[in-house]
Amino acid sequence: MSKLVVIPDTKESIVDYFNNDCFVIVGIDGFSVNTLNINMDELTELLSINNNIFVSLNKNILNSELKCLESLLIDISKLNVKGVFYYDVCVLNIVNRLNLDINLIWSAEHLTTNYFTVNYWYKNGIKGTYLSSEITYDEIKDISLNTKCKLFVQLFGYISMYVSKRHAIKNYLKHFNIENSAKEYKLYKEDKLYSIKDNNDGTTIYTDFILNGLKESLLLKDSIDYIVLNAYKIDTKDMLDVIDIYSSVNNDNIEVLENRLTNIFNNLSKGFLYEETIYRVKKYDK
Repeated sequence: MSKLVVIPDTKESIVDYFNNDCFVIVGIDGFSVNTLNINMDELTELLSINNNIFVSLNKNILNSELKCLESLLIDISKLNVKGVFYYDVCVLNIVNRLNLDINLIWSAEHLTTNYFTVNYWYKNGIKGTYLSSEITYDEIKDISLNTKCKLFVQLFGYISMYVSKRHAIKNYLKHFNIENSAKEYKLYKEDKLYSIKDNNDGTTIYTDFILNGLKESLLLKDSIDYIVLNAYKIDTKDMLDVIDIYSSVNNDNIEVLENRLTNIFNNLSKGFLYEETIYRVKKYDK
């Protein structure tokens, strides 16, 4: 049976998610993207309340950051976290070299798309994989049938489409000498409005829609280990309703709960769950 994992949007909401039997994913300042980032003191404080916490260290690591990362991983290994999400292979290498007691979850954004690669990393010591948000329901099912690795799949919330270490917005504002201290920006393109976050960790662009995989969460409940719900830009009260919906869905109430979701959010979508990702050179796009 799948467990629910929330990527919180505010520190204040985390205890609410604990109280609803959810795990949470938090990042660490300077080493995480697409997450709510906290420091080690805050992590220790949260663990004193509840240890249903995964830590995300999912950024590309610079050579100059390796020593700091090593110290961070040693400190984390002494804490009772459920696991650590990683992007850069150096995290796996450090954990293996120092024989640290950490459950590693491969979280390489758009690369976690097939069971061959998942099984390769599983044989090299990882315990879980956060699957790409760009693969279909059938592909998720296929991976689940061909691996022993624990699987994390996002089935609700805004999806990170693009991540860069470059400060796309801040550099633009600086180039044109524009004063703007907003924490969030918008991109309007082809009748769609995308949310952009440009902070110390770089630039992230999110989908214009909220992924709604409620039906799929029911179909996959015995196939995947963790269903990820992303609370980015979603009010805590609404998110608690989402948690209630996803934790109580069954074959008898699916239609009622789908309608309940629709009444809360007006931009729900199935994303890529039933649409294969196809890359084309734009001038040949038909």
